[in-house]
Amino acid sequence: MKNLSVRVSSLKNKAEKLVKNYQSIREENMNLNQKIEQLNKELNKKEQQIMELNNKVNLLKISGSVDKESTKDVKLKINELVREIDKCIAQINK
Repeated sequence: MKNLSVRVSSLKNKAEKLVKNYQSIREENMNLNQKIEQLNKELNKKEQQIMELNNKVNLLKISGSVDKESTKDVKLKINELVREIDKCIAQINK
């Protein structure tokens, strides 16, 4: 009888330890999931910042190329492009 009582007590202690371990691991898992969510949000923000900075770089490149050329040259290029567009429209209308 004592042997059975000792075994039951041992099983009870082991079950309690398992429950404590389960709760601890479950809490750790929840914390890690929250951390993952937070890091994903930060990653999305950083990716958006990178896209915005890339757009700014492209705009600066474009504006830099315009600054290098004189405004007179830019106007001449625009007029040339407009004439080409007018020619294309005229050919389409024929």
